[in-house]
Amino acid sequence: MNKLIYTLLSLFAAQVATAQCGTDQYNQELVNEETGRTDVSYFDKIEGERNFNYQITSDLKTKKATRIIPVVFHVIHSYGSENISKAQIEDQIRIINEDFQHRNVDASKTRNQFRARAADFDIEFKLARKAPDGSCTEGITRTYDPINMVDDRDSRAEEAKGAVPPWDRSKYLNIWVVKEILSSSEGTILGYAQFPGRGASTDGIVLIHNRVGTIGTANVGDKGRTLTHEIGHWLGLYHTFQGGCFQGDGVSDTPPVDEPSYGCTASQNPNTCSNDSEVDMVENYMDYADGGCMNAFTNGQLARVDGFLNSSSNRGTNISAATLFATGVNTTPSCGPIADFWYASERLTICEGQSIDFLGLSYNGTITSRTWSFEGGTPATSSAQNPTVVYNKQGIYKVELEVGNNEGTDKLSRTLFINVTPGVATLKAPGGQDFEKASTTSKWQLEKEEGKGWLINTSTGFSGNRCLQALIDEETAAGFRVMAISEPVDIANYEEQLSLHFKYAYARRIATSTERLLVLGSTTCGASWDILKVYLNANLETSSVSPDWAPSSAADWGRAEIDISRYAGSQNLYIRFDAVGQQGNSIFLDDINIGSSALSVKNQKTDINLFLVPNPAQDQVAIRSAHLKGKISVSIVDIAGRLLLQQNLEPNRFMINTSELTNGVYTAIIESDNISWSKKLIISK
Repeated sequence: MNKLIYTLLSLFAAQVATAQCGTDQYNQELVNEETGRTDVSYFDKIEGERNFNYQITSDLKTKKATRIIPVVFHVIHSYGSENISKAQIEDQIRIINEDFQHRNVDASKTRNQFRARAADFDIEFKLARKAPDGSCTEGITRTYDPINMVDDRDSRAEEAKGAVPPWDRSKYLNIWVVKEILSSSEGTILGYAQFPGRGASTDGIVLIHNRVGTIGTANVGDKGRTLTHEIGHWLGLYHTFQGGCFQGDGVSDTPPVDEPSYGCTASQNPNTCSNDSEVDMVENYMDYADGGCMNAFTNGQLARVDGFLNSSSNRGTNISAATLFATGVNTTPSCGPIADFWYASERLTICEGQSIDFLGLSYNGTITSRTWSFEGGTPATSSAQNPTVVYNKQGIYKVELEVGNNEGTDKLSRTLFINVTPGVATLKAPGGQDFEKASTTSKWQLEKEEGKGWLINTSTGFSGNRCLQALIDEETAAGFRVMAISEPVDIANYEEQLSLHFKYAYARRIATSTERLLVLGSTTCGASWDILKVYLNANLETSSVSPDWAPSSAADWGRAEIDISRYAGSQNLYIRFDAVGQQGNSIFLDDINIGSSALSVKNQKTDINLFLVPNPAQDQVAIRSAHLKGKISVSIVDIAGRLLLQQNLEPNRFMINTSELTNGVYTAIIESDNISWSKKLIISK
């Protein structure tokens, strides 16, 4: 009997700063929550609960029949590369079966001193063929969730497991596939697992999509070994460097290791511990060597795993005959398909006469029939897997897909899915947006990703309490890019100088990094874009370095003007603002206007003998004209058409009180005897 009991002295030594595996931290958090204490290590908790002894026996290579573990992959995605294929998942199943049965092609690379210890675990992993409700499955679920496809290790509420609950953990090994695993304290995380014995609602493994298998989106150099490593944890194995030189991983035939092994160092025969004479087993799956340099478990690790698999209170139920029957892993049923689709084009808002490319992404069964229905589209129906559809008339349209086989049919409808805008814009130049009215911003397209991106800020602005904000913070990935696309503007009949005007505000988070703002234009409904200007560094900054900065006064804003005369004559001009993040601060925009000046107003021809004096003005403005007769009224409006001031003028005293107006450019509308004039009014105090 070789029962090992020891105390873990340094739970997270060395690995935290550059962690590839988040298992240690995760299980410690679970134990902290379970006990209400922070002084109980998860290792002590697990070892204290272990109800079996384990030992290396001489008959390990003549064990009973292979144990089968049912598996389900929960793919959480936003229809990007993280929505990995069935083939990529099946490739990963092949790899873990080879690794746990010691059939991996690189097994021969295990160094001579460790070859006799290399173990066949007699474990086979199979995709489940029955779901918990008894329905047919291919062992893969797919969930569209742009928020939870990023697993946030700093917030239990934002874990992927909360968005897609696990299937019965006593029967299934649950594996969540996500786009990214975030952590502010653990460095880069490729995956993490839950040890035996913890809560049922969180049991399983979380893995980033590019560490699944060796095809598709996979990082080829990993060789699919991240999941091999995490399953080792799920079966009760610790890191080989877990307890350092004096305690190792609690398995007698794995040499103690002082710190994780990175890269491929086996040929160098490193020994990080001076208290033993054996080199580190860097090829062990439970170290941190590159995937292509891992190739073996040991007999001692097998003995420990056997203990958990033989215990009904741990992983024993996962391999029981009842579980194999309930999950259908030894059957090959034909499942009815689940309908799913998305679009391959850049965006879903197009102009009349443009097309959308669709992607048929149905799964869970072989598809023998497929019928698309495109409201407002040409063609109106299709049986192609990835059809292209033209939309010739303005409107917001529904798309449906029905798929089937001999086992059944399924239909998916996406209403209000395609937005087709008119070939000639309804908004005429001069036109603008100050974001003060929600109804006027509904035609803007604001892109978000992972909870970050463009939004309407309702607490600050240049000329009011609202503005456009590209939400960026220190957790935003470097190179993160999102776009805001304006409502189109018809400038065909605009006779004055064409310029794009806007206010902007930005401050760096730290002195060494800066965000970028790109301004683009399109007269092809977004099919192609011209870069008009790029703002960065001193050209973008309007305030000094300050974390989580936001503008609080007019002095915090800069003013921009870009010549867009190249687009003269266009009936459908789009302006696009791209924010590019560098883990810094948000970018703010306000008072966006297309015209000859910042808040330009095209004068009527009848206003040639009407003057505002002074202009620019401060608190009062006089109207001078020989044409004013009878009852006279004046209205002041801003760029968005909001009425800010309205008053009737006294006879023979044509004075406007502008004391309540802030600095800016406005439109003064004067009405007399059913005749109206409009003049640009500048307030500068």
